[in-house]
Amino acid sequence: MHVSPDPITTPQQAAQERETLLDFIARGLYCTTASALGAEHDEPSADALTKARAVADDYMATYEEWLVKLAADNATPGPQ
Repeated sequence: MHVSPDPITTPQQAAQERETLLDFIARGLYCTTASALGAEHDEPSADALTKARAVADDYMATYEEWLVKLAADNATPGPQ
């Protein structure tokens, strides 16, 4: 099954998508860490999500920088 999302065409859509991704990554980090520690976990606390979002934000910023560099490299004429 192939799913094609609607294209992001405005800064507001991009910001909303980034927030959604940060939430998913933060929850994933929390669940992965709790499982690795053998702890039982329910819904993460606001404090746990805040801490996980900081890590997720660092990850997203690095990923965004990589995408920009990749786009610039691909736009450069000549062999890569």
